[in-house]
Amino acid sequence: MSRTKNNVKLQEEQVVTVKENLDSVKIYLGPNLPGGRLLQSTVFRTGIPAYLQPLIAEQPDVEELIVPVNGMNAVQERIVQSGTAEYAAYQRLLGKGN
Repeated sequence: MSRTKNNVKLQEEQVVTVKENLDSVKIYLGPNLPGGRLLQSTVFRTGIPAYLQPLIAEQPDVEELIVPVNGMNAVQERIVQSGTAEYAAYQRLLGKGN
């Protein structure tokens, strides 16, 4: 293989790796929770940590608002749209929902 083809192949592999990494990185888009238990825009690079499992069990809406970074724009739009599941979850976490 020529040097140029090797460089192109390497660049393509790097792009795939970056996309795969972005799929696994998640961000919390809910409100700050009391006591600093979880802050808005917290990023999880290696999955959701075990210490958050009791919080998620207590407030399942938290998990609904931990989303892949590459899909966060769409979720942010739905958080402010009345009638969406994301809006309802956010409101419940604020203490304003049912």
